[in-house]
Amino acid sequence: MQASCSIATPTVPRAQALRPYPCFNTVSLYRNNVGNTSYNALEAKVEKRLSHGLAFLVSYTWSKLIDTASSVFDASILAGPVANFPVADSYNPSLERDVSTGDIPHNLVASFVWDLPWGKGRRFEPKGAAGVLLGGWQLAGIGTIQSGIPVAVTQVTNFNAFAGFGTQRPNRLHDPALPSSEQSTARWFDTSAFQVAPQFTLGNSSRNPVRGPAYRNLDLALIKRTPIGSGRTTLELRAEAFNLTNTPPLGAPNGVLGAPGFGSITSAGDPRVVQLGVKVIF
Repeated sequence: MQASCSIATPTVPRAQALRPYPCFNTVSLYRNNVGNTSYNALEAKVEKRLSHGLAFLVSYTWSKLIDTASSVFDASILAGPVANFPVADSYNPSLERDVSTGDIPHNLVASFVWDLPWGKGRRFEPKGAAGVLLGGWQLAGIGTIQSGIPVAVTQVTNFNAFAGFGTQRPNRLHDPALPSSEQSTARWFDTSAFQVAPQFTLGNSSRNPVRGPAYRNLDLALIKRTPIGSGRTTLELRAEAFNLTNTPPLGAPNGVLGAPGFGSITSAGDPRVVQLGVKVIF
């Protein structure tokens, strides 16, 4: 713990007198690793090992992650304490208990590899030029569907910062979730569900009261391998598409009440990316 003090002056600001430790300007706790986590999950898997040129794996996880701190604290934590996710009231850390920023209730991943049935040693063995063109093809892919992650909501002005509180959350008036038909990048959740909490109060909103966009992605690869000469050398041609469906991987909505664009999404990940490659294996 480290503290600094400059209260020995003829006049003391009223805000200083209202701090939890008025004799000190700042009280910092170093490496104060506090918090707890609860994780429960159901995992299921369906797998087909490679046979007749086909293999696939489908995995699904249904889970819930609850914690009181979703990040590793910085080197110093102020009296709030102030960290990546500052607590609303350091005297009552139980207020932080909520679904974690890393909570992904549904996670489905499916992958496959399929050796197309044309070519030497496969179901169909065309000869001559047809065998060269049609043989040695392989199709592989991986698809992912995930729930959106929770998003913290705060207010642009922390009226309790003078007293060492790391953040001030707004009051929540009703459920902020919108039907999927009403969600858009301009208004991802019901912004009217939140109201600015006044000074000397703790807003009743939980730490992560809204959830961001779901994630959907499909990557696909088409590969052709052609033996050269005696067969000890192979020419490999690859065509790969990432985010094949060009589904926008939207970023998290703005969760700061009072800031421009509150409730809107202004960022996204990569669009569809296609790449071609040639490899000689010897």
